[in-house]
Amino acid sequence: MRKIDHLLLLLAVMALPILASSQTKRQLSLQDALQLAEENNLATKSAEARELAARGQYRMTNSVFLPGLTVSTTGVTTNDPLSSFGFKLKQEIVTQADFDPTLLNDPDRIDNFNTKLEVQQPLLNLDGIYARKAAKNQYEAMSLQTQRVKANIRYQVKKAYFMLELAQNAVGVLETSVKVAEDALKLTKDNEAQGFVKHADVLEAMVRVDERKNQLLEAQNNLQSANEFLAHLLGVDLNTPIETTDSMIQSPALAVWQASETTIEGRSDVQAIQKQIQGAENMLKSEKMKFVPRLNAFGAYEWNDSKLLGTSANNYLVGASLSWNLFGGYKNVGSAQHAKAQLQEAQYNYEDYLSQSQIQLNQAKRNVELKYQQVQSGKLAKEQATESFRIRNDRFAQGLEKTTELLMAEALSSQKNLEFIQAIYNYKEAVFQLELLLEKDINE
Repeated sequence: MRKIDHLLLLLAVMALPILASSQTKRQLSLQDALQLAEENNLATKSAEARELAARGQYRMTNSVFLPGLTVSTTGVTTNDPLSSFGFKLKQEIVTQADFDPTLLNDPDRIDNFNTKLEVQQPLLNLDGIYARKAAKNQYEAMSLQTQRVKANIRYQVKKAYFMLELAQNAVGVLETSVKVAEDALKLTKDNEAQGFVKHADVLEAMVRVDERKNQLLEAQNNLQSANEFLAHLLGVDLNTPIETTDSMIQSPALAVWQASETTIEGRSDVQAIQKQIQGAENMLKSEKMKFVPRLNAFGAYEWNDSKLLGTSANNYLVGASLSWNLFGGYKNVGSAQHAKAQLQEAQYNYEDYLSQSQIQLNQAKRNVELKYQQVQSGKLAKEQATESFRIRNDRFAQGLEKTTELLMAEALSSQKNLEFIQAIYNYKEAVFQLELLLEKDINE
């Protein structure tokens, strides 16, 4: 009995990985997948973090207008003649006796605690104003880049979602192909036993079965890879089995887009580059404004006492400063030249990006039409191969067709089915790419 118990325990332990791997499939529509990606995708979160960082840098430039406020407390003790007399003045405790030369030259130790409130108010800093505008342009550009990242993730999710369905359908087609090959092998073996076929036919049927099983194994591996990639995009556990509920296996209509959707100036990535150029222009202005004087106001209110945080004596100071950096060893001149060169580079890159993007858009529109025609051709070829296999299968069942001919017809039918599914996927991918380049959904 103890050996039986040990055996049962061993079997239970061995079954745990199998039970753990057989998770319930998570059914997802395409819209559900897009929503999950928007919430959990790591690339999206990273882009949002960069946008927050840019917003923080922009908020730092509020110092161009808002005052700076500082509170400090300083404690000292000294018998320095000059400092001792000064601290007595600050504490408002000077008496006639303090003017005695002996006390002035050799004073007693004195303690002083200074509590100060300082305010600095910018009044006119033109270079800072333009630098603030440049920071705002950078923040707006980063926000637009985040939109582009999200659009690209939507594109990737759409592709991965239907790639998973493509892999699922490929597995289904090849499972049917394996079943047909196995049935043909069984029937061929029966015919050999009755002397109707040669052993070479049996060997050929066995080879066909092995080929189909190898193709099925490869398709199952592709299915697992597609599942993991989609799970990665959605930000869920890679081991989560996903089942698609939206099907692409149908005869799609040709995608239609409006004539106004032929340019890309309104796309978020293009607008982001435009904002970056505006930022470069403002930075150039900021560098030039460093040659203009700056005007700032300042003020302080302080308390001095022999005790910490004491307020027995107080005073204030208010003023303004006008500064003008006339020459800085060509530092400002060099900075302005650098900013001008960066602006020119940004403008050239923008024109180049526009041209390349328009080429991509034109190619994508032609590609959609091409892939649509391939779907129509694939549909016709699939129907012809399916009908041919049906006829040969009926004739084979009646003993009027060779095993070789049947298996070739079945292989052609499976191939055309897979090619038709692949053609639909290719068309969907072309439409999704066009949507990405137009940055809007188009009608199919």
